[in-house]
Amino acid sequence: MRTLKIAHFHPCSLKHEEMSQLPEDVTVDILCRLPVKDLVRFKAVSPRWRALIESSEFAKLHLNRSIQTRANLGLILRDEHLHAVDFDSLDGTVQAVELHYHPLRCQDYSTKVWGSCNGIICLSNSFDSVVLWNPSTRKYRKLPDSSVELEEKWRYYENRIYGFGYDSVSDDYKVVRIVMLEGMHDDESFHYEAKAYSLKANSWHRVGKFPHHPHLKRTGGVLVKGALHWVVNEEPQISRAGLIVAFDLGCEGYRLVPQPEYSDLNFLMNVERLGECLSVVCYYYYCKHVHVWVMNGYGVKESWTKLISVNEQSVIRYMQFVRPVGYSKNGEEVLLQLDGTRLLWYDLKRNQGRQVKIRGLQELMQVEMCVGTLVSLDDGGEGNGKKQQEQEDRNMGNFLSNGFKLVL
Repeated sequence: MRTLKIAHFHPCSLKHEEMSQLPEDVTVDILCRLPVKDLVRFKAVSPRWRALIESSEFAKLHLNRSIQTRANLGLILRDEHLHAVDFDSLDGTVQAVELHYHPLRCQDYSTKVWGSCNGIICLSNSFDSVVLWNPSTRKYRKLPDSSVELEEKWRYYENRIYGFGYDSVSDDYKVVRIVMLEGMHDDESFHYEAKAYSLKANSWHRVGKFPHHPHLKRTGGVLVKGALHWVVNEEPQISRAGLIVAFDLGCEGYRLVPQPEYSDLNFLMNVERLGECLSVVCYYYYCKHVHVWVMNGYGVKESWTKLISVNEQSVIRYMQFVRPVGYSKNGEEVLLQLDGTRLLWYDLKRNQGRQVKIRGLQELMQVEMCVGTLVSLDDGGEGNGKKQQEQEDRNMGNFLSNGFKLVL
């Protein structure tokens, strides 16, 4: 079997005719296995390779292979700034790398991550700045402004949350924005507005209201099976277990998701994504106990399984917040974020935990799984494409001056 070995080399030793002898399917198969940072550099090899790597078909092939093999995974971490770590390096102590180049970096506002899908991240740092950003290619798309169409906004406290995901029906990326207005002081009135942004159309439009009271936490909608999920309540004053509402990105309609058969409803509730499944985290604050449920068959009530059940006297000490982030590659451990300060690998069979130490962070406010992809944001919108392309061409020039070698 032929293999590809890459090393730095003088460009005179690189012969285009030798590369051209590779069959197209072999070239594609080899390149699909590489991380994005290498693929961006290899566009400088030849016009043929550049056209291949920049094609939407290759981006989809590379994305699908990364998802199937759980390759090119990383974590986006947030304190006052954004950082990244390689998912495969999360064993013991790892160094976080600050993302100095992200498009919303500003000293006046902290950046919020609202979700990740196919390597694209939704970011905001003020009411007027929302972007979709691919940290692997460093390309981004700034979303157009959209006014809040609610009367007498000045009378209310305003809160905004977002959800982000991919609509496979229309092959489009969408952002859902929910603006909530709550009365001040003794005013218990409540109003809200829901809008959706389409990358293809590069525009916002109104969508229907939630079927129940949307007292939403400041967390992004959880993307599972083409729908965004939030916890809502039937009445404003209810604070215990609520309902799970899904917003389908395809038909842009709402539905309720069946939940497990809980033995006790007196818990704080969050929805999360674990692997490809919807997950519910139940925190029983009166007994310091946490249950993590996973819906193995989406929409099937009987498929809920209690995956984790822990308390402060067992594996996790001094817990006030628990969030599952993702499975290990062998599926035997789950990475947990604890109390917004630390990460822990939880062994599902042995009921044991081991700490992951991240250097370079002041605190761990947010953790988001992200896969490295070539997915483009060229459909519509206002971006910085010209400047991005100029920088990319400069990088390619530097790469060619250093040289590399292909060995078959």
